[in-house]
Amino acid sequence: MVESRIADLVGNVPVRYARVHERSGQSCLGGCEAMKAIWNERVGTDRRVRVPATRSAARCAEATSIATIRRQSATRAGFSLVEMLVVISIIGILVAMLMPALHLARAASRKASCQNNLRQIYLGLASNADRHRAFCSGAFDWRLDGCVMEKGWVADLLSAGVPVGSLLCPSNEARIASTYNDLLMMSPSSTSGVDLAGSKGRLAPDGALIVNACRKIIDNNLSPGSQPRTELVTLEILKEHYNTNYTASWYLVRSAVLLDESGNLRPSTSGEPSLARLGSTHGPLTQTLVDSSRRGATFIPLMGCGAASGALASTVGDVPAGTPATLSFTRGPVENPSMEPPAFSTGTSQSGPTGWWAGWEKTLQDYRGFAPVHRGSCNILFADGSARAVLDQNDDGLLNNGFEPTESNGFADDTIELPPEEFTSAWSLRGR
Repeated sequence: MVESRIADLVGNVPVRYARVHERSGQSCLGGCEAMKAIWNERVGTDRRVRVPATRSAARCAEATSIATIRRQSATRAGFSLVEMLVVISIIGILVAMLMPALHLARAASRKASCQNNLRQIYLGLASNADRHRAFCSGAFDWRLDGCVMEKGWVADLLSAGVPVGSLLCPSNEARIASTYNDLLMMSPSSTSGVDLAGSKGRLAPDGALIVNACRKIIDNNLSPGSQPRTELVTLEILKEHYNTNYTASWYLVRSAVLLDESGNLRPSTSGEPSLARLGSTHGPLTQTLVDSSRRGATFIPLMGCGAASGALASTVGDVPAGTPATLSFTRGPVENPSMEPPAFSTGTSQSGPTGWWAGWEKTLQDYRGFAPVHRGSCNILFADGSARAVLDQNDDGLLNNGFEPTESNGFADDTIELPPEEFTSAWSLRGR
């Protein structure tokens, strides 16, 4: 033991003198003195040391040396305050540099997720077209199309097993459809010509009558904004995935105008001509009409990220009051720049430069119901099943397909984001 410890203190100096003294049982003083002489001879007088004369002294010196070395190592391994601040500053700079890239990556992920949602929706619409000729039964709109649990593209897809309410655009602040304001607040007597109640119900195996929520609102005379009505809408409509924040195109849910002999819209189901109502329009888009279009399915929009159409009147489920609500569908063909459908005097001829056909030919589809929610771009689903992003080039929050800017229509300038060669805007798909 003494041999190894002395070797640690003096390097690889031979310790034969100490070994001899230990074997002889004599004191190690002589060996230590011999070792001291060898050390001093090797390293010179400037580095001479005093070798302990006893084993206990050697152990004490060894322990002291080890403690000193450990303190020196700890001092060398530690960080000063300045060094720590420098490291923290570097980390902060790196985080600041990486955060924009992280935000861009997350935005790109949400945009891709939105496009995947639209493609899944298309599969449901195409399946419906195979079974029922039309892509859907109408708009997701209680006031205009009837019971949302039985009528409209959302109900069609849910009946086919597509959970539309969970396929929401993740970038859109509007998390709910505007028809929920009608479901919560509308008096059923305020509209006519539409079957708001839906079917009369069916019997369950145990004999209980199963009735849809829209009929319950009417049959039970639930007051607008009342707690029972809000709870019913929450539990039986919203939580059953009857919701969307995508806006359907006018083509998808109305497809074509119905005109009288003077080129004016026919009376709608409510009595007044309206691009939004059945009676004045043909109804949902069919695959036959898509196939007969001169432009083809690639350029016919079916649906896109929805623009806000007001705010939710009261809290429903986990969606608080004041949340932006999306428009159910775009407005259809209107004049430029008045944004109103054409109107002609009785007896107007169809033909000629002043005929009603020429008047309708000048109209454009009003696509202000689509919103560029993905950092300035809007995902749009087309009739061929593709989902493509359209950029809002002038950042006015609208997608212009050729309208002149006015104070009333909201367009900032005449920048065209939806060019006619890439995006159908005609009033009629037939023969085009």
